[in-house]
Amino acid sequence: MEKTSKRNAKGQGCFIKCEDGGIKYRKGVGSAPNGKRKVLVVKAATKAACIKKMKEKEEEWNRRRQALSISKANTVEELCSRHLQFQMQNNELKPKSVDRREGTIVNQIGKYGLGHMQVASVTPADIENHIAGLIKKDLSTSSIEKALDVLNAAYEWAVARGELETNPVLQIKRTIKRRLAKLEQKNEYDADVIILSEEEEQKFLTECLRKNVNNGEYKYSGGLYGRLLLHTGMRVGELISLKWKDYDENSGTLTINKSTSVIKNRNKKTGENNYISVQGSTKNQKARVIGLSDEAILDLKLIRGYRPGRDDELICRTRTGEAYTGTKMAHCMETIYSKLGSETKISGLHILRRTFATRMYENGAGVKEIAAYIGDLESTTMQYYIAARKKIKIKDKLNQYVPLPGKKRENVPDANKDVSLR
Repeated sequence: MEKTSKRNAKGQGCFIKCEDGGIKYRKGVGSAPNGKRKVLVVKAATKAACIKKMKEKEEEWNRRRQALSISKANTVEELCSRHLQFQMQNNELKPKSVDRREGTIVNQIGKYGLGHMQVASVTPADIENHIAGLIKKDLSTSSIEKALDVLNAAYEWAVARGELETNPVLQIKRTIKRRLAKLEQKNEYDADVIILSEEEEQKFLTECLRKNVNNGEYKYSGGLYGRLLLHTGMRVGELISLKWKDYDENSGTLTINKSTSVIKNRNKKTGENNYISVQGSTKNQKARVIGLSDEAILDLKLIRGYRPGRDDELICRTRTGEAYTGTKMAHCMETIYSKLGSETKISGLHILRRTFATRMYENGAGVKEIAAYIGDLESTTMQYYIAARKKIKIKDKLNQYVPLPGKKRENVPDANKDVSLR
């Protein structure tokens, strides 16, 4: 137990005599980057030793604070980078999010004139011109929104620290968001959400099971894993993190409580890879146990027969027994997609997740149930994962069709239709 403290003779901090005979020295050194009072604490055998250790610790603190301090002469890119550094030091972002934000700073800010402007000279008009330039580059609206959010967050951080007086992004952020929303408006020929048609889905499931004629082995190393993605709606990071102990064969349930992603190797040593795999919580940081469909249970049975594993081994492994990666899975699925003979381009792994969510919706499941099952927000699930409008072909012309709720998809009021859903 610590005893009564005694103020330092110079009025800086206080000494506290500890029960074990040692001395603890506490000293305030101003404000931390989050605005709260910063107090340094050291412990040693004597007051003199405490003062020496405190001096060293204070010098280190000042170096770190100086590294994060914002000068009005700093460029916008430097401001964003220093804000990112602060977020990394305080573990505010997941490693994958750090990589994405760093990429946004380099590619959507640093490569443009705005990135080289002094932070204090930037006006709302400069922000608007920058966003207009990104739109002309035909970037996706999500990439442009990320750039806007990075700029806004960095300026807000600097204002909160008292190093800048105003945030030029805040005044026009809402207007820009509305402008970006208009760019995503759909016409009668655009699908709200891209999914596999029923025909494409069946072709995909069949192609995943294709075997080589010469040796009887599955043609695609990740084909069975692709089927499992389609039958569960999991994210690929969740799938490649699963171990056999996460599957309860008796109850037909699967525990999803982690996710694996590939990030930059920021502490790379000679001979090491530029990127490494790291495992963390699920994207929304909520573990879930899901009941599996008969199709998903069959997929797991096929996988176990194809690559048997112990309870502590990963479900998804390569032919050589190594852990599967999201990149490898994506490449494998792209190869399978190319064999489907689709009239429209099918790409990415999320199309499997979207198809699963839409099928659940079509079978009568509520949005809340679907969101809980796939581990996402209700708003996100409705906006990005459920295709309410269907692409149909009527007399060789593609159209968007919104079925009457409660009616089956085939009840389209045209006897000559050739229905092709996406």
